[in-house]
Amino acid sequence: MTTRETGMCGRRPLAALLGAAVLAIAFNALASTRADDVADAATAFLETLSETQRETVMIALDSDERATWSNLPTVMVRPPGLFIKDMNDAQKRAAHALMRATMSSQGYAKFAGVMLLEDLLYQIESAQLEASESRRNDPAAREFLESRNYGNYAVSIYGTPGDADWGWKIAGHHAAVNFTISDGRIGFTPTFLGSNPMEVRSGRYAGLKALAHEGDVGIALMRSLDADQQRQALVAARAARDVFEGPGRRQSLVEYEGIAAKEFTTEQRHLLHRIVEEFLHNADHDSAHAQLDAIRKAGWDKVWFSWRGPVDPDGRFYYRVHGPRILIEYNRQDANHDHMIVRDPTNDYGEDWLGKHYEEHHSD
Repeated sequence: MTTRETGMCGRRPLAALLGAAVLAIAFNALASTRADDVADAATAFLETLSETQRETVMIALDSDERATWSNLPTVMVRPPGLFIKDMNDAQKRAAHALMRATMSSQGYAKFAGVMLLEDLLYQIESAQLEASESRRNDPAAREFLESRNYGNYAVSIYGTPGDADWGWKIAGHHAAVNFTISDGRIGFTPTFLGSNPMEVRSGRYAGLKALAHEGDVGIALMRSLDADQQRQALVAARAARDVFEGPGRRQSLVEYEGIAAKEFTTEQRHLLHRIVEEFLHNADHDSAHAQLDAIRKAGWDKVWFSWRGPVDPDGRFYYRVHGPRILIEYNRQDANHDHMIVRDPTNDYGEDWLGKHYEEHHSD
């Protein structure tokens, strides 16, 4: 080998390293820009509020209220912050602008769809209540009905937007997401969504689905497994009652179950990636890819997939994707009602970044 050839070979690793460094710098710059956009949107929202409203919305970053959220209607568990129903039009628009600044268009559409389903539930349950002579004049039933309201989602901000560390949350029935912004990074776990009805079956909005693909991508992976792989993945003949790591139950799943991704074919790995990306890309592009990079660094071979219940797209089933840096659960509550959650086992609420452990309250 000539000196020239040796020199060229020696330069290739350096060039590759320099290229990777340039890409990393560019990515960090884009992420920081995105974080600035979120801070600007949060500041713009706060500027629309009265002093009393700001006192309701702004909470200390180290407060355990960050970890207070529930899947239950707000008549049962009230989330911290200011309800949308208590905002004027300018404040509502600013709140939605904050959502769009932090979420992808996909994620924003899902959240908005789940929130709008509350008004549809009001119509459905109002008709049911009027048809019931025994419950029609029941004050408790009336109070519960009034909780079915698009306005019953609360926005809260933790710390000061634009500081090195701060966060914000929107929470209510069937929709809760906790964003952490730290040194230009944006975290988005835990994220919980549910839809009821999962698919509107009749009337003006027949066919509408807020969570269009979450169940389908799980079914696709399970059906791609051969008989032996399915036996490994299937851990129970019946679906779970709900997601296991819901509010107040984080880190209850310490063991992996089912089948490891290292046992998958190339096609099956692709389907696993489709599941993960469907759930992560509810956040903005940069945040989703940062989480995907964390999963890659921890090792895709360490990710496990498990299933409970029949492999029936019209039935009740549950599946889980679980690894060192990802926990996804999807549960079909009944034939037309579903729940999903995304968590990061090491960095929910940005705890790894902030060096703070939040006490997550069991509220359902």
